[in-house]
Amino acid sequence: MVPNPRRLAPSVLVGVLALAGCSGGGTQTGDATPATAPATVATTTAPATTTAPATASTAPAPPPDAVMPALHSRTYEQARTDFSRQDLSPARLTAAAQHKDVTLPRDHDDWYICDSSPRPGAPLPATTTVTVRLAQDFSDCTTSFNGYLYEENDPSSAS
Repeated sequence: MVPNPRRLAPSVLVGVLALAGCSGGGTQTGDATPATAPATVATTTAPATTTAPATASTAPAPPPDAVMPALHSRTYEQARTDFSRQDLSPARLTAAAQHKDVTLPRDHDDWYICDSSPRPGAPLPATTTVTVRLAQDFSDCTTSFNGYLYEENDPSSAS
């Protein structure tokens, strides 16, 4: 078994200090007794600790990416409030209509979120914009005729 250098270092230090104390460090007088008493060296050995190697960069590590919150069934206004509570900028939210035949009004704070991109639980880097698909009534989130709210607006339906 090869000795661990980290455990060997404190033992070597104690040995060197002991030898230094035995060399008669005081001033000698003619009668071979020291004029000053040698200093007593007290040593303690601490357990070896492992430290991580230093990195070349002294810049702090970037904060971890936020996680996309679950916004489904919440209103757009609630989503903006949730973003603010989680220290995410509400300006990152982009609203779009859930259906192709619905125009999103200017004031859509009380519309419901049907879907979001990225998906809930996904990493949310600081540069990512969040798109939420909105419907005026929450029940309209599950209604779709090839992306249209009303079947008569779907060009693929034969009338």
